[in-house]
Amino acid sequence: MALFKRKESILGIDISPSAIKLIELSRSGPRFRVEAFAVEPLGEGMMEDRNPADPDAMGEVIKRACRKSGTRVRRAAVAVPTSSVITRTIPMPAEFKESDIEVNLSIEAAQYIPYPIEEIYLDFEMKGPSQASSEMQDVMLVATRKENVDTREAALKNAGLVPVIVDIEAYALENSFRLLMESLPKAGGGGSLSLDKPRDGLTALVDIGATITNLYILQQDRVIFTREQGFGCDQLTLRIAETYGLSREQAEQAKRSADSVAEDFATAVLEPFKHMLAEQIGHGLQFFFSSDQYASGRYNVDTITLVGGGAMIVGLDRVVADVLGIATVVANPFKNMGSAAKVNSSALLRDAPMLVVAGGLALRSFD
Repeated sequence: MALFKRKESILGIDISPSAIKLIELSRSGPRFRVEAFAVEPLGEGMMEDRNPADPDAMGEVIKRACRKSGTRVRRAAVAVPTSSVITRTIPMPAEFKESDIEVNLSIEAAQYIPYPIEEIYLDFEMKGPSQASSEMQDVMLVATRKENVDTREAALKNAGLVPVIVDIEAYALENSFRLLMESLPKAGGGGSLSLDKPRDGLTALVDIGATITNLYILQQDRVIFTREQGFGCDQLTLRIAETYGLSREQAEQAKRSADSVAEDFATAVLEPFKHMLAEQIGHGLQFFFSSDQYASGRYNVDTITLVGGGAMIVGLDRVVADVLGIATVVANPFKNMGSAAKVNSSALLRDAPMLVVAGGLALRSFD
């Protein structure tokens, strides 16, 4: 009998519209270590409606990412997009146990889910006593269309992996955010970084992808608001390519580099895009504060944390802080982690903002 059984690691695999992001973590006591990671770009048309268009082809890309990383782990976790999931908190009798909830779940779900029950996967979480009635408890219902899960599971299996967890991107981000909280700037207006004031407000986590930007508002380490906006870094890539006659690959490199492709690159293309992105983030925050639940004035966003590929644009955090007057940082949940000898530390530092969802999934190894 093993007195100290080591938990088997789970690969965190983020299947995003533009790339496969993979990471393996280990833990010794309270300290985590990066054992392997990889980022493998996706070709045009590999994602359709946020799902793998061809699970076989996607499996080959995941397989390449595994080889590139050097990982030997075969158990994996993936996440479905937050926008593809419906969550509802519903009341159920306080005496109901998990088995009772499972039996009644489909009946209750039919009132809240706009799809036939046979086309969705359902899950739930017991949230505790209801504030509305002492005789009831709150149960969070979670539902997503089967295709969102099945295509991802098929891609993992085609890569020779064993899918053990299908999570939600928002929950994976929550997991990673817990590693970021201690290093975030404290409350201080005008984009200032104060180290001595407590963080009593909210944090905006902005995931800037290729075509979609997701705004998450977190209270402590819990997501309380999400909003998906239809813009991303592909707009900058296309603008660079069109303006300077570059290939898409060259334009991708240019937007992450401090080196100008032309004398007017920064002033004519890059800086205006950064300001546009900051203004879009500001619009998302205005939408949050205008919603009935959060319009009381009791809430204040004291920090913006940038994640995703767009967070890697040089100087974007400075521009967002200047435009919105809120302290802004680029996320690196691996900052205080060690890494295996085979891990390229400089590449990990560079790619860290893109690996936040994958990192949150890998942390499920230690639940």
